[in-house]
Amino acid sequence: MKVIEISYDHLPDHLKPCLLYFASWPKDTAIITSALKDKWSAEGFVEKTDMKSMEEVVKISSSLVICFNEIGEDLTCQIHDLVHDFCLIKARKEKLFDRISSSAPSDLLPRQITIDYDDDGEHFGLNFVLFGSNKKRHSGKHLYSLRINGDGQDNCLSDACHLRHLRLLRVLYLDINVRDSLLNEICMLNHLRYLSIRTEVKSLPLSFSNLWNLEILSVDNEESTLILLPRIWDLVKLRVLFMVACSFFDMDTDEPILVAEDTKLENLRYLYKLVLSYWKDSEDIFKRLPNLQHLGFDLKESWDYSTEQFWFPKLDFLTELEDLTVDFQRSNTNDSGSSAAIIRPWDFHFPSSLKRLCLTKFPLTSDSLSTIARLLNLEELHLYHIIIHGEEWNMGEEDTFENLKCLNLNQVTLSKWKVGEESFPTLVKLRLSECRKLEEIPSSFGDIYSLKIIKLVRSPQLENSALKIKEYAEDMRGGDELQILGQKDILVFK
Repeated sequence: MKVIEISYDHLPDHLKPCLLYFASWPKDTAIITSALKDKWSAEGFVEKTDMKSMEEVVKISSSLVICFNEIGEDLTCQIHDLVHDFCLIKARKEKLFDRISSSAPSDLLPRQITIDYDDDGEHFGLNFVLFGSNKKRHSGKHLYSLRINGDGQDNCLSDACHLRHLRLLRVLYLDINVRDSLLNEICMLNHLRYLSIRTEVKSLPLSFSNLWNLEILSVDNEESTLILLPRIWDLVKLRVLFMVACSFFDMDTDEPILVAEDTKLENLRYLYKLVLSYWKDSEDIFKRLPNLQHLGFDLKESWDYSTEQFWFPKLDFLTELEDLTVDFQRSNTNDSGSSAAIIRPWDFHFPSSLKRLCLTKFPLTSDSLSTIARLLNLEELHLYHIIIHGEEWNMGEEDTFENLKCLNLNQVTLSKWKVGEESFPTLVKLRLSECRKLEEIPSSFGDIYSLKIIKLVRSPQLENSALKIKEYAEDMRGGDELQILGQKDILVFK
């Protein structure tokens, strides 16, 4: 502990709470760094414009924080168990935050608190003065941050528990089911910057527009698609909108939700996960989100009978977009046109700014893949459950992924793969998972000097060709190592 305390004491004062905040998660939890930065900002530790804090913490306290930086994966970090113990003790001493059990009564609370749900689900919340609004003077009046970790079941606060009196809350994370009555109370907390809930409601309440300070909204609504009624446009500070499924139009009537012509969410950077169908007004909605950087959506009912092919929304006007994830969900009503669609390339209109593209369950042709290759800034391409027409991917001389560093093929129906000498000039990592029809990895991958990693997951038939590429590449590079990784291997960089 002494060694840890010395490292902690050497941190600048503004970074100390950033490090201590790691202990608000359970031990051995890998935390996505982008999400951690959002939490720091919402908690008030750093300004949202200060994006160097994570790098500072890692650089100054590299013996305390472990970074997992495998290319093609989300950058994550975590702390050692002993460091976790130190941070939790220090946070309690500094009254920064605390972790307590849901069955442990507590009247004395710090400004930030995490409650871990335990087996006493029937009376969950009743032991806390915090949840009783009938108290004129209660311990929660200065509470800034509340997090309740559920146990994965459909537990919820009892009807006798209230949140409306916690008026200074800036961060609220409820991994429990939120009923309508409690959601209406949450809408009274107009200082909220960060809200994460689990709910089965089908639309946001009218009072949701009261949360004008909200910057991050995360909703776990697995049971239905949440309709983003006009009040979502009142949240002008919103930067992150994350839902299991959401829509800008009523799924029952197929009518878009009308908004004022000049209404835009200028600050929205992250939107996931929309449900889109063949809908002419979708482009108008996206034009109201001009600064999107990360976008994810499900594409349903996209068969266009006028062109006899599947429809894809035009996105090329989203000039800030860097990360796009799309899941294609074909319905039975489109089966009559499926065979025709498979042999015709998609009419993709991607923005040239794209750095990461993830497509799932798409029927693609070599021409469609050639369109993707023309994205000069693309660094990562992830293809999941992709059907390639003819099970053949022939890459011509013009099919060059200029800046691609990570190529991930997962359950792709590919048996023949022709790769040119300059197809992937900057590739660093090739990941092949369950590509059972592919007999071998093209030998030309051995000529890619930048290639450092070939990762194989449940693809034993590719091991021999991977080893041959490794031997050839290392001979060509004068011993420079090419790593062949299995399913459980991971690279760790401090």
